[in-house]
Amino acid sequence: MYSISEISNLTGISAFTLRYYEKIGVLPNPNRKNGIREYSEQDLEFILFINGLKKTGMKLEDIAKFSEDGCLKSQTEETIISDTLSKRIDILTEHLESLEQQLSDILAVKKVAEDKKAFYSSMLHNKR
Repeated sequence: MYSISEISNLTGISAFTLRYYEKIGVLPNPNRKNGIREYSEQDLEFILFINGLKKTGMKLEDIAKFSEDGCLKSQTEETIISDTLSKRIDILTEHLESLEQQLSDILAVKKVAEDKKAFYSSMLHNKR
């Protein structure tokens, strides 16, 4: 089990942000012992995944929809509802399409930057 400060250190997410994510439904509320948050290894994996979604630009409201039912790894197959799986697939499909567009845009800008660099290097070399 991990404390909130340990999770913060492992993920790079501040304790304040973790509490905020719990409050707005991005993260499920962790188990508590004597009022102190306790996070499992599965919680840590879920937080890292959610943080990855956030880093790639997914909106917090979409992450909250995605995580409404908590970490599915901690549930038994009988409790996982197909609607939950379908919802998550739809959210991830939309996000992946957005990432593909971003990647395409980044690669186009990278190509222009590489061409400019080569041109400037050529100019510099010819000047000598």
